[in-house]
Amino acid sequence: MKKILLFLTFSSLSFADPIPGEMSLQTVSNAPVRPITCNGDWVVSVAGLYWNPHQDGMEFAIDTSIFIPVLNPTPTELRELNTLINAKYETPSSNWEFGYKLGVGFNTTCDGWDIGIAWTRFHSCSFTHVEAEVSDNHSLIPLWSSFAPPQGETAFARDIEASWKLRLNLIDLELGRAFWVSKRLSLRPFIGLRYGSILQDFDLEHMGGSWSPRVSPVQDPLNNEVSLDNDYQGFGVRSGLETLWHFECGWSLYGNLAPSILYGRFNVDHNEQNRLAISPHSRIKILENKACFRASRAILDLALGIQWTGMFCNYKYAVTGRFGWDHHLFFHQNQMWRVMRIGDRSLPPLNNPPDEDFQAEINDAGENVFQQRRGTLDTQGWTLTLIFEF
Repeated sequence: MKKILLFLTFSSLSFADPIPGEMSLQTVSNAPVRPITCNGDWVVSVAGLYWNPHQDGMEFAIDTSIFIPVLNPTPTELRELNTLINAKYETPSSNWEFGYKLGVGFNTTCDGWDIGIAWTRFHSCSFTHVEAEVSDNHSLIPLWSSFAPPQGETAFARDIEASWKLRLNLIDLELGRAFWVSKRLSLRPFIGLRYGSILQDFDLEHMGGSWSPRVSPVQDPLNNEVSLDNDYQGFGVRSGLETLWHFECGWSLYGNLAPSILYGRFNVDHNEQNRLAISPHSRIKILENKACFRASRAILDLALGIQWTGMFCNYKYAVTGRFGWDHHLFFHQNQMWRVMRIGDRSLPPLNNPPDEDFQAEINDAGENVFQQRRGTLDTQGWTLTLIFEF
């Protein structure tokens, strides 16, 4: 008898019709949140997104308080660029953009299970322009250019334009069940599959400074263009838990958590060229590099907000409105490599031996410097959702 009482404390039980002279107990599961109808219910959802993206490792220049003449700076002046004074990193601006999420599902008659599919689309484009005028005693040191000036100097620019484009598409297939665990709290664990496409374009244009016209050695004015693509597409598993904290009159708070792991393919392209700023505007390829590899990547989805639900037409239809904050983490998405060139200084003519400062800077061989700072991509912002059940 003690074991039965203990079982009653932690379980929901119903008494079946007893056989004469006997009594049996039938255990039932937690009651589902959604009413079980004869033929099930269809669910359609539409969500408007207003999100803002960020990604680590996107610094494209250092703004330092060093004065460098535009035309033919001396080796001593160029050496000062290696000492940063009141310097700061320049990163792409991050704009708020609109997106949407569309979903359709079905509440089955099988113990209150539900199944559905949803498509999330979010595209973002940001443009950043930084400049360092001579009168401001500032200079810009590019962090993504492999251009080696003829003087073998540290490359610097007067004007840099940066463009970052993100195209995010997620398709989620879910199987879940919402059930009551108390009078005011319901849970919905779910499992499913996810397809993810995360495409990024990062374009830079450097002007002035090391790309300015020179007299000795002769150099026509140039514009430097760096183009990087960081694309990932993968497929994997996803699971999570949705919680709903109910109040009165249909109002409630929701808090959701869903991790996923995708296995997919990265395609990373890196191209750089100099374009002549005067006619005939010819182009000189400096760098062309590609990388393709497969990798697994983790994604974490979080959401918190407020919800209202109303029933209509004798409980035949239900309308739900949600408004809250979404946060999504896409781990180690930045796989772009920085390639910078140092050295490549030409020897002076034999009849004009270099001075002491010049000799100290000679590096005829030159070398490429490779650096990668893997970064996590995140999107966060407000989400307004409308759900119709019939």
